[in-house]
Amino acid sequence: MSVYARGAAFRSVRWEPRIYPGTLSQASRVRHHVRTDLKGFPDDAVDSVELCCSELFANAVAYTASGHEGGEVVRRLCLHRPGTLRLQVTDSGWTPTRPAVPTDRTTHDWAEAEGQRGLLLIDSLAHRWGYFPVLAHPSLNLGLCVWADLPVDPDQVPRGLEPFIFTA
Repeated sequence: MSVYARGAAFRSVRWEPRIYPGTLSQASRVRHHVRTDLKGFPDDAVDSVELCCSELFANAVAYTASGHEGGEVVRRLCLHRPGTLRLQVTDSGWTPTRPAVPTDRTTHDWAEAEGQRGLLLIDSLAHRWGYFPVLAHPSLNLGLCVWADLPVDPDQVPRGLEPFIFTA
């Protein structure tokens, strides 16, 4: 029986946020923490979260102030609603661009592309994804939170999860 027992009310679960220095050398640590935090979840769900998190972490480091001296990336996880695990990756801001899957590529262009495929993967794996500013302000960019809602079979969610999980 899972945390979604028949007839029981849904209870959200949040993991303590993890904060990483904004360097690509942290990517393996980010992936390891996803696997640690989601221990007991179905392998396919963990694989999807790990891949999406790795891509969003790399984008934050490559395209925002997170990749500069003192930059950081914050990763959050929560069971957002029954059957949905929400991943959030927040950067340090100061970029004029917003995440988007390129729409002007042909099939041949995609086959030859050596980059910018991460959001296409996320778009394929997630129920939905998007972003929001850390602080809505017309002239300041203090960070962007990119989120993805990933499927997880409610019957395979580990039993006994606390509403808030510390990630020591």
